[in-house]
Amino acid sequence: MLSTKKLSEVQLWQRNLASLIRSGLFLRADLGESNGLRTIVGIYGDGSSSAPMAKYADLRRAEDALEIINRLVESGQAAEVN
Repeated sequence: MLSTKKLSEVQLWQRNLASLIRSGLFLRADLGESNGLRTIVGIYGDGSSSAPMAKYADLRRAEDALEIINRLVESGQAAEVN
């Protein structure tokens, strides 16, 4: 069972992602690394990256999240749809 804090964190990063996608400045998501964790970062039109939106210890989970985010960006759908 997810704790309330964990659920809030997931919802927060999804809301931030939706805002980035709607802004039109967000080109895609990419993998990064921070303190031994895989991170999901947004890549903007000018090539700069966002702060990590999500962190995963498991590479497969990070890759799955990356694929979903990039599909949302390509389809033009907001993250709340997911």
